[in-house]
Amino acid sequence: MAPGPVLFDLNGTLLDIATISRPWGSERGPLALRALDDAVMAGMTATLTGTYRPFAELLHAALDRRVRLQGLDASLVDDALELTRRMPPYPEVPGALDLLRARGVRLAVLSNSAVEIAEAALERAGLRDRFELVTGTDVVEAFKPDPRPYRHAVEQLGVAAREVTMVAAHWWDVEGAGRAGLRTAWVARRERILRATVPEPDVRGEDVRDVAAALLA
Repeated sequence: MAPGPVLFDLNGTLLDIATISRPWGSERGPLALRALDDAVMAGMTATLTGTYRPFAELLHAALDRRVRLQGLDASLVDDALELTRRMPPYPEVPGALDLLRARGVRLAVLSNSAVEIAEAALERAGLRDRFELVTGTDVVEAFKPDPRPYRHAVEQLGVAAREVTMVAAHWWDVEGAGRAGLRTAWVARRERILRATVPEPDVRGEDVRDVAAALLA
């Protein structure tokens, strides 16, 4: 029997956001990853204080700050943000998604990005046709790990929360999904060691293919 629906994070889990550093040189990948972390923190702060701004604005501000701190050309930030619609998938991702779909698993995406941006990024990455649902935090105007985005995605899938597995490469996403009642799968690609305070995920893997195989085992 196939597992229940699998809900994927987008940025840093399926798609490689390091590519948006390209305007400043191919070696600047860490710049984008740090800016992503800053934008996520800004989103969490907004949600905790009862405010909302689109994730694209938060990422723009975070990347602008990081670029200026490093003495790089801040006029290229807009060019970099355009690349969020053209981020490549990690190499193992297409095969992992196909493996799950071949076993009849329903696939969906829940991103901190707006739905329109997530849809465009998946389309350009050649992955959109794998997913029956793509949703973003703009729908509920609250950022992960607040429970509302997870609950909305579960409602759209039409199943109980414990039937859905959230796959993410971010500890805060794993914890947020677990606290919202979902099963969880952690991709260790970047973080390598999971924080000790995070509830143990149901599945762990070095990359998305490892996680897919574990879900099907």
